[in-house]
Amino acid sequence: MKLFLFVFQFFLCFNIIAQNISLTRTFDSSTYYINNSPTANLILNLSNCPKENESQVLIALSYFPDLKCKEIIFKKRKINTTLNARPTIGSLIFSKRKNRTYVIRINSTTSDSVISLKNIPFNAEIGLFAHEFSHFLDYQSRSVFGIIARGISYSNKTSKAKFEKEIDLQTIKKGLGWQLYDWSNYVQNESNATGKYKQFKYNTYMTPLEILKVIQPLTVQ
Repeated sequence: MKLFLFVFQFFLCFNIIAQNISLTRTFDSSTYYINNSPTANLILNLSNCPKENESQVLIALSYFPDLKCKEIIFKKRKINTTLNARPTIGSLIFSKRKNRTYVIRINSTTSDSVISLKNIPFNAEIGLFAHEFSHFLDYQSRSVFGIIARGISYSNKTSKAKFEKEIDLQTIKKGLGWQLYDWSNYVQNESNATGKYKQFKYNTYMTPLEILKVIQPLTVQ
């Protein structure tokens, strides 16, 4: 597993450098007016996106011009993580890949052990949404049976970690590596998450140090 991740990281980093992709270190709320891509609004219908998260969502989406789907629906639910995302069952069965509808569920609990979206720094929140949009691209590339197979493999801890780290690497490749780093660093070093949850994140996703090793050579201010 560790050997696979090292090889995957090496070739991804090499591929990023070869494509001259550079990473911006920090966005703030004023960036919305500079980096918001009108393409995102032309190809996506955002339903019930919370106003306080809209800038972060649109900045992240501006890095995914190849993401095509019918709609992204935002719902607040009591879940045990900050966000999760998936295609709707109806669109998965009855729609073409480019017309699928996706749901992002936002944690609505106030438990001290669950990281609330409202407490996450602006730059880190962009990284979190970008990770979910990378999931959408992965779903978009798969058939119904491919997504079902992915879901089954997700129940295995080793397969889940492999998958999530691939998604993290793809998020870096899209150009939002520093934002992903800020999200990962916030979880591990600044959030109120429990030790158990931090360990789960540490084991399942790229760690701040792993992200840093990939993105540092690519950074522009």
